[in-house]
Amino acid sequence: MSARTVAAAMFALLLAGDAGRAQTPPPPQHVDPLAMPSAVMAVSDPYVQPTQATSASNGVLMGSADTQASGSILPPGTRAGVFQKLNVTAEWMPRFDDDSVGVTGIGADVVFGLPLMSRETPLIITPAYRTNFLSGPDFVDLPARVHDAQVDFHHFRQLNENWLFDGAVTLGVYADDHSWDESDAFRVTGRALGVRDFHNYWKGVIGVVYLNRAGLSVVPAAGLMYDCGDFKADLVFPRPRLAWRTYCARPGCDERWVYLMGEIGGNRWAVQRDSGANDILAYRDLRVLIGTERKLVGGLSRRWELGYVFDREIEYELSSYDAPLDSSMFIRGGLTY
Repeated sequence: MSARTVAAAMFALLLAGDAGRAQTPPPPQHVDPLAMPSAVMAVSDPYVQPTQATSASNGVLMGSADTQASGSILPPGTRAGVFQKLNVTAEWMPRFDDDSVGVTGIGADVVFGLPLMSRETPLIITPAYRTNFLSGPDFVDLPARVHDAQVDFHHFRQLNENWLFDGAVTLGVYADDHSWDESDAFRVTGRALGVRDFHNYWKGVIGVVYLNRAGLSVVPAAGLMYDCGDFKADLVFPRPRLAWRTYCARPGCDERWVYLMGEIGGNRWAVQRDSGANDILAYRDLRVLIGTERKLVGGLSRRWELGYVFDREIEYELSSYDAPLDSSMFIRGGLTY
């Protein structure tokens, strides 16, 4: 079965999910504070928005049936036990002409949570794997596919009444079929953010994202976040996002959202050229997308996105070769359990 067939099947499931849904499953009776949002971002470097912390710093003991009412900084829908989430994503970026690059990507990650000193300060461990199938361009050799295998370690904690720390370190191997054991395949990335709560729907974010890539190694992260319930604005570089809630059967448990978002796409992989020489393939782009998401705690959440990709470039770093690429579009979908 081809990668495009698998991706098409996923998108069909996403679009058909609402038509055949039964009664909304009830939320968990007890909320265990060990889950944080996680994403495998197609060909993008991983960057997860900072936690939407509450302003309370004196919450009750964890295990409360309502984390929002108890003042917990942890998101609703956390599961009892170590396992928290399973995420599956698929993306298709077509190749419109001979001077472009087409990408079909399929990936999955599993989110585990462990208490670090206490349940209010968890360590989130997310192993992830993704394969990107490449096509074109005709004027340079590219591997048929490249792989991302990584483990993300994410930690957050309330520092005081106003400030929260959000940090992560990701260990990954990025390579084609022949270069898993190359030293250039291993890379460490991460982020360190401070989140300031202004106690009036607004939060401020400042910090850095370490991508460990040639030409884009350290990216500053700064901006503001606004959340009034039905509207969220994450005005944070490098991944701004505006989201509107269009349906709410149960707040935090069964919701539908539409959103507009921008992101930096790209990655770098250790590869073997057609000549047999080892090299590093880098791909970069900028993206603007519109999406819709159904968040269903205790069930199968789903999202799909349509976007425009521009300012694209490929580069062989060791061969000093780079070339601009034509703009494209992409379709991306995801399932979360």
